Amino acid sequence: MAEARFEWDPKKDLENQEKHEVSFAEAQFAFADRNRVIAADEPHSVAEERYYCFGRIGEGVLTVRFTYREDVIRVFLVRAIGVKANKSMSAKIKYTDESLGSPKVVPDFLPRPEDLAFQDEGVKITIALSKRSVEFFKTEAQKHNTQYQRMIRRLLDAYADHHSRPLTAGSRRTQKRAA
Repeated sequence: MAEARFEWDPKKDLENQEKHEVSFAEAQFAFADRNRVIAADEPHSVAEERYYCFGRIGEGVLTVRFTYREDVIRVFLVRAIGVKANKSMSAKIKYTDESLGSPKVVPDFLPRPEDLAFQDEGVKITIALSKRSVEFFKTEAQKHNTQYQRMIRRLLDAYADHHSRPLTAGSRRTQKRAA
């Protein structure tokens, strides 16, 4: 099965964070719950099928409204139910007792949790780079039909991943520190 990815409207994400104090990036992890429950959102399924995913994160449960098409889970609303889910979730999350109507539980048709590609939560920053570096990334991005900002972000993510791994006995960084 193809890997399913997540997407959302950044403006709706901000609106959701202001109202319910939980981000769509956090909401993705409700889909990783092996005991998740999928329900049809029949009253709102006029133009396209809409669903709820009820998934446990830590000690809490998130209710995520979404659509699913062509291996893309598009998130457009999330609410928290229960207690604070975990340390990574905002301490200010508002838990709700708002009515969901009468969702109808349906068989889980989504990819398995291990077949989901989670989207990282972005943080906008301002950074001054040399003109030479920017031109390099723009040229390379054009060759590979991608965005140069995405290439820079991937490079920085790879660097951070590499340097945040635990050191092993045979690693160069361990040998340098031991010297």
